[in-house]
Amino acid sequence: MKQELITMTEKWKGLERKTVKQREKADNFYETKLMKLIEEEFVANNSEKVYEKVEYLIMSVGTSYEPLVLDIQLLQPRRILFLYTETTESVLNKIAKYCQLDPVRYSKRQVNETDPLDVYREIKAAYLKWNRPDKLYIDFTGGTKAMSAAAAMAGSVIKVQLVYIGSEQYLTDFRKPEPGSERLYYISNPIEIFGDLEIEKALELFDKYNYAGAREKLRELKETVPAPDIRQQLSFVHDLAMVYEYWDALEFPQAYKAMCSLTKDLERDSRLNPDFLMMDFLPALKRQEAVLKQLDELSGLLKEKKNMDILRGTEYIVPLMFTMYENAEIRRKQKKYDMATLLLYRLLEMIEQRRLAVYNLYISQMNYRDIIYNTERCPEMEGKDADERKRLLEKTVYDIRRQLFKRNVNRYLLDQISLLEGFILLLALNDEISEARAGQPIDKLRSVRSMVYLRNNSIFAHGLGPVSEEDFLKFRGFVLEIFREFCEVEKIDFDSYSRDMEWLDPLHSKNYVRMEEAEPWR
Repeated sequence: MKQELITMTEKWKGLERKTVKQREKADNFYETKLMKLIEEEFVANNSEKVYEKVEYLIMSVGTSYEPLVLDIQLLQPRRILFLYTETTESVLNKIAKYCQLDPVRYSKRQVNETDPLDVYREIKAAYLKWNRPDKLYIDFTGGTKAMSAAAAMAGSVIKVQLVYIGSEQYLTDFRKPEPGSERLYYISNPIEIFGDLEIEKALELFDKYNYAGAREKLRELKETVPAPDIRQQLSFVHDLAMVYEYWDALEFPQAYKAMCSLTKDLERDSRLNPDFLMMDFLPALKRQEAVLKQLDELSGLLKEKKNMDILRGTEYIVPLMFTMYENAEIRRKQKKYDMATLLLYRLLEMIEQRRLAVYNLYISQMNYRDIIYNTERCPEMEGKDADERKRLLEKTVYDIRRQLFKRNVNRYLLDQISLLEGFILLLALNDEISEARAGQPIDKLRSVRSMVYLRNNSIFAHGLGPVSEEDFLKFRGFVLEIFREFCEVEKIDFDSYSRDMEWLDPLHSKNYVRMEEAEPWR
């Protein structure tokens, strides 16, 4: 500290302050003899802290002009916005006069000293007017507590640098800091302190299958959290949320592309960082990548309207079926029973469509003359011509309808068929899926019929009210039983495929630890 500042400080401290005139004299001495010396000392002590050119500065104005003057003289911003109140406009004028501010260099906005929303609005307006500048600082040293808090909170939201002028040597009797002890303090973005809590919130969103919400929060965190290792792991979780968000929306090409990128990144880092979050997921993710590859190819076939090519084999339709099942299970866990019912009903339709495709039948364009019969299961069709086969099939379907509905029924085969008609036809063809584990095949059809009614009562179908949990669980149990039977018929390991399809949760990674216990956060 310069000797002159020490000397003048002692003189200032020694001045009498018993009367109003004496206090005014002491204040005048501070302004005329000390302030310039304090400024020079402050700039000398803090200039190394200034690491970039400050373009814009927003300041809340209180009853003391000195700290704001020091900040302006140190940072030398190109433009300044002063937020002042009705009682502090004179302080603002003193700041402008001391710093010799050109009127075009600063603007001022009056705010309510007790209303934080006023401060938010003005900071937002300036931020947008200045085209969201990177080199914007907010100094919240001055103003009321409400103003300072609002300025700091606004700064953390728009992610700009927060600063204030302070001192560890405050002279209570003189109501000022020790001259020369003033320092510039940078305030870290709150994310550096509370980042672990924000990450917990993002992972909780993931755990609740809110992939869009988790991805949005992680997108921000992976760019702002200070620790590089943590940022990389958050990037993995972000990308997995993106995969499942696309997959959940049935946007298979985007999901496949995102999954390929994720597994590539995990493989790249696996040797150096085997303990990173989700590294233990890599084998399972590679299996899911293979499933998504099939679904990506399915999307191409759908564009070419090759629906029968999809249904004739299991390569494409089975991954789609398990996608429906997985999506339905997620909706069940979210207690969204109507949507889960809709997805399970679609799964039931796919089972019907796939089994009909075995016989060269497509529900939207039924051609009964081109049916490929399994004569081992339908020996009565052996040696018959197309017309005779159609006549026999028509009679069998009619008999089944009469058993099922017990009233006047349609005698003819339909050009387009519903889910229930599809299962009637499968029974007429003596397909394996129509066999009953208990009771008669017609009993199984009655169950299909009752489940169709249940689905039709959903608000997403023809009903006006929601599906109850009890009704949904009945429907789910029935569809799951049919799905397992389908997998047996098609020689698919249901349990193994289900495990591969189950969407993974970073909270269940063996490398996951509570963030407050993780060393990188400390």
